[in-house]
Amino acid sequence: MTPPDARHTAAELEALLRLIPSTVRDVAVGHGRDGDGAHRAAAEAFVTAWEATGRTVTAVVDWPEEAASWLRPARRFTAGAPDAWVVAGAPPGWARMSRRLAQSTDWAAERTYAFASLDSPRLAELAGVAVLDGLRGATADGGTWQIDDGRSTRWPPPAPAAAVSKGGPVLGPDGRRRCPWAAGHPLNLAYHDSEWGLPVHGEQALFERITLEAFQAGLSWLTILAKRPAFRAAFDGFAPEKVAAYTDTDVLRLMADAGIVRNRAKIEATVRNARAVLALREKGGLDRLIWSHRPAETPRPRTAAEVPTSTPGSQALARELRAHGFGFVGPTTSYALMEAIGMVDTHLLECHRRGSALRTGGPAGG
Repeated sequence: MTPPDARHTAAELEALLRLIPSTVRDVAVGHGRDGDGAHRAAAEAFVTAWEATGRTVTAVVDWPEEAASWLRPARRFTAGAPDAWVVAGAPPGWARMSRRLAQSTDWAAERTYAFASLDSPRLAELAGVAVLDGLRGATADGGTWQIDDGRSTRWPPPAPAAAVSKGGPVLGPDGRRRCPWAAGHPLNLAYHDSEWGLPVHGEQALFERITLEAFQAGLSWLTILAKRPAFRAAFDGFAPEKVAAYTDTDVLRLMADAGIVRNRAKIEATVRNARAVLALREKGGLDRLIWSHRPAETPRPRTAAEVPTSTPGSQALARELRAHGFGFVGPTTSYALMEAIGMVDTHLLECHRRGSALRTGGPAGG
């Protein structure tokens, strides 16, 4: 564990950048006021690295360890509605700041990423129950940590780091090569090896995938994967008839459920989408609509950079879903859905799962 006033490391900065989803464009950066400026230096290093990718920093905000009021820095931190937040600081000061953010702004812990200075088992206790659930961060050696249900879990850095930085396949400890996003976390690895890219059919299963992909927008898939059991419990197993019957009372129930991503717009869209699923039954059904957009050919990426984020096919799927009343189904989300359910195979060519969909009746892997 890194002392709260330690200087950040290059591996730590790389891990932090790797944690943030590629869909995030704008971030606000915050740091505590420590005596030797270590937190400020970490924040400045992140700003330089982030802007070098062509993305935007909406604000750089600092806060003291003690303050009469935390409202002003909290409002500055959330001004401009950034896609995500990045923080460096000592646990006591950030705990106080996060409590004010949770009480007075639209800040969300699950869209916040932290330096190793906040990798402390005391952090969740200092902030209070559920305030920091979903917060993720880097460790000094390039690993990661995440807070869920008030507990912090740590994972080692992926290996080899050089392969990840180039976007090529990563050689795992079992001697198998995998897509880079599957490295470094057991949940991602298990999902990559057993589910992602295999054909999915059936109304209820596809409704679940549409819902989870919509909630993932702006977040990492790991966040959704970790919360998937809670999502299934909260949304009645994604049975369309049950979700379609939800009322404002159910929306309030879901907004109070710390186990899921509490985004009102996405929750309300899920209810509307369930009703759209039922309406589609008279027009061939959801399965037929989605799979009618399966392309004749699938990509052949050698690196992660060669994997598209949207295609003309995903744009057409998004248009048709929207025409039938679905929300949060843009071209990027629709393409992520196509990847997840095996309509296209975007496993890297050297990944050991390449072509797995073909073996179960899916698209040609090549």
